[in-house]
Amino acid sequence: MQQEDFAPLDTKGDVMLMPQSSAVSQDNLTSLLDATRQVDDIGSAEFALEDSAKFLLANQVVGAILTTAIPAIANTAAVTAAAIIAPVVNESSAEDQKQVLGAILEEHFVAFPGGAGCDLAEVDEAIENLGRLIQSLQDLDPKTASLGRAPGFDTRTSDGRVWVPTQTPTPYEVLVGVNFNKTAIVPQVTPTCALKYYLDIQKAWVERRNYIQESQFQNGSGDQFCSCFRQWGHSTGNVMNSIANQSLEQAMVRESSACVTSRLLQEGCLRGSTWDNRYTAEDCRHNFAKYYKSTSLRLIQGRDDYIHSFAWMTSQAQQSVDLSTCYVFPHDPAQRYIFLDLLTHTAMRGVQVRVNIDLMTVESSMIKSAFRAQQKGPKNAAVSRDGAATPFSFLDCLPLGCPPISEKTRKSFTNGLDLLQEIMQRALAVPDDKYQVRFWCARDAQDGYRIKNHSKCAVFDGKNESAVAFIGGSNVVPTMESGDADCDMIVSGPVATEVGGTFDHLWDCLDTEPSMKEFEQEFSPYEEEKKLESAINLLPHQSWLDTNATVALLRSNPSSSGEDVILRQILGVIATAEESVYMVMGHCNFPKPLAIALSGACKRGVKVKLLVNSLFSSDLRVNQRDMFLSLQQLLHIAPDVEVWTTALSSIPPHQAQYVAVAEEIRTCLFDSHVNHC
Repeated sequence: MQQEDFAPLDTKGDVMLMPQSSAVSQDNLTSLLDATRQVDDIGSAEFALEDSAKFLLANQVVGAILTTAIPAIANTAAVTAAAIIAPVVNESSAEDQKQVLGAILEEHFVAFPGGAGCDLAEVDEAIENLGRLIQSLQDLDPKTASLGRAPGFDTRTSDGRVWVPTQTPTPYEVLVGVNFNKTAIVPQVTPTCALKYYLDIQKAWVERRNYIQESQFQNGSGDQFCSCFRQWGHSTGNVMNSIANQSLEQAMVRESSACVTSRLLQEGCLRGSTWDNRYTAEDCRHNFAKYYKSTSLRLIQGRDDYIHSFAWMTSQAQQSVDLSTCYVFPHDPAQRYIFLDLLTHTAMRGVQVRVNIDLMTVESSMIKSAFRAQQKGPKNAAVSRDGAATPFSFLDCLPLGCPPISEKTRKSFTNGLDLLQEIMQRALAVPDDKYQVRFWCARDAQDGYRIKNHSKCAVFDGKNESAVAFIGGSNVVPTMESGDADCDMIVSGPVATEVGGTFDHLWDCLDTEPSMKEFEQEFSPYEEEKKLESAINLLPHQSWLDTNATVALLRSNPSSSGEDVILRQILGVIATAEESVYMVMGHCNFPKPLAIALSGACKRGVKVKLLVNSLFSSDLRVNQRDMFLSLQQLLHIAPDVEVWTTALSSIPPHQAQYVAVAEEIRTCLFDSHVNHC
């Protein structure tokens, strides 16, 4: 698919309408599908899952990935986790705790061309550099190659690691030893594990190289190559690094996809219409009992507003600051300031600081730490996507009482591993364990595949009635690249307390010591809320503030639970819409029940619009085919729905929001993919 296939860009923004009609047509979607062939179609890439996965159409996986009927997890009370953990930890020697990958990557770093990465000679050199790193890993003796504390993305194979049930009943198992020792050690994958991912990246780079070579011939477009490797034209990004990241993201879900595929092929599994019938309009009635009324809610407007509000709430916290993030970005000075300066300062004045970081993304960041982009010419001055912020502009609006940025924080870290080690060292230096960092490392207890913690929140004084929480799509803070593309908000009162309860639940899952504390999920709102002067109402910026909002907080479940609470609630909201339904989805598939619900809304005269990523704006290409397949099905069922897509521009307009709006008085803001794993 060429850029000319799209309608001309709207000069006033990044959004454009696909050609043929006021909505994306099925004919156009067919061309999109042809242009976004999955890597499964490319034999040379060897990225395909097990052969059984190929028997499934994408729209079947969409419906079944979360909703397969799975028996309840067996009661494991007879054998406590503590009984298993103690001997394992006691028997582990200092030799077992050694990690070598970081040192190897520092010595054998891989230089690659920055920017578009279209120079054939430079790409060849990068592939040779990567080959030397791969050879160094292959030359290690077996003992050294097995040193590392992080498990990698594939955990179903036996490698001597011990996974145990959580202290309280949850659908997770946790890995023993990851968060046991109070040290500044960041868990690293073994060289053997890293080798598999570098081989995958090498194949992807070779495919990119072959596409570049083919496209140099006269009339050679390279159309026979998967779009995962071709047509990366963003001038502001490093394409080779994007392809490597795409390969790693694919590796993260490979095992879970294989598990779900295997389950779908089992006799008695819910599939097709059986699953669809569980999410009918009658079964998804809007449940108003799950809402908290009279909640203070403020939408955050951009990066600097977020950082100022976060810093102000941190300075006001008296008891605790809890932060959960999926990704850590070493190049972002705002993230560095919060982790290294602001939270350290807060912990030193006696406030309990807890940080929960997803380990899967840490492992991915560690693999990518081997790559060093070689930029040609001076870098362009960084400006946020909304044009309102620069990397350090947040320093001009920090509230009084916040610490100044340290010199070490000002300087960009080479890679994610270096930043994480500095965070751990700062935390360890704070007395009385007032600054604690844990890495989320859990897997599905039923099927045994890794579970990524996609929750992103910050909770201030979470156990108080006047608690405040930041929730939305940003990892710690909006990045320069995302600008205002993520949707974040601040809530207070009982809703914030429940967010804090969710954080406690995930935090306690990682305990490696016996604990009698239990977490009970509550949806019932307070009958009579106290009229307190919440800290959110004292924030200096009061734009987009509603002190009487009605809010529901929904917690997603792993796929083995067989239930998608978020999808069910969205369908209920759509069923009650009378005027409009607007949805913004970054990465997703649209399941058939959603298409049926939107068709019903259109027939009632409700205006329905969807905004999704195009091939050019998405930072991950491997899932685009599945999205277009589900859109094709949606437009067949609900042809009156308008589908819009973001377009190619000088700054990649990656759409990262996950928002559904039904009417002005009922708005559902969430960080979800409609259906997820």
